[in-house]
Amino acid sequence: MRLDVALLPRLLRRPESSVCLLIDALRASSSIVTLFARGAEEVVVAGSTTAARRIAAQEPAIRAGGRYLLCGEVFGLAPRGFDYGNSPGEFAALDMRGRRAILSTTNGTKALRRLAASPAVFVGALLNATAAVATLLAEARSRVIDATLVCSGLEAGNAFSLEDAFVAGALVENAIEQTRRTSGDLTLSDAAMAACRLYQSYQGDALACFREAEHGRSLIGIGLGRDLELCARVDLYDAVPRLRSDPSGRLSLVIDGR
Repeated sequence: MRLDVALLPRLLRRPESSVCLLIDALRASSSIVTLFARGAEEVVVAGSTTAARRIAAQEPAIRAGGRYLLCGEVFGLAPRGFDYGNSPGEFAALDMRGRRAILSTTNGTKALRRLAASPAVFVGALLNATAAVATLLAEARSRVIDATLVCSGLEAGNAFSLEDAFVAGALVENAIEQTRRTSGDLTLSDAAMAACRLYQSYQGDALACFREAEHGRSLIGIGLGRDLELCARVDLYDAVPRLRSDPSGRLSLVIDGR
């Protein structure tokens, strides 16, 4: 099986031919994984804050009953009228059992929507690294197709993200280790090898990478430095969200079997 890394969403030219795992290291992937680890039933993927508000308005009875949370960020902070931003630190303190969220972010949710043509899309972060890689590899092998780690990037997917490439490299190394233990077959693309070398250049120190990254510095500047520490933790959770589309075309993330 071939493992690739798309350093920007648009570099995945044929999403229909690959099982994908979306990475938005700071912070959507970690936020999504944390929401599910706290018991969330569903995270609706909104393409913009306007779309998120529209979805929330279509569910007034449910949201009034406390089951939906309107979450997201613009320039790192929660938009006016949203219940929460895009902070795994905030979400880690919530009890999400029986509840759902609507999420809109600058990079992560937009990237997820671009991957909808893939036969299977998962969300990965350092927080669920081993479980996410195991799920990705098993799904790709069962379908006999390639697997791709897709970096959300910056500026709505138009600019390279150091932290996303670092996490992609961490997951590539994890995939190599898992494959070695099972005596399986794994071929790396050039981009996968490059991401792995980037990860190794930091000697696995995620927090050092996140603090050096442009987006990490921006989050520190607006008082959200603690989120970097949370996003740098490895294998804290085993939840692996999967993207699905309902009959109306609405995209959301769920946990299989929940």
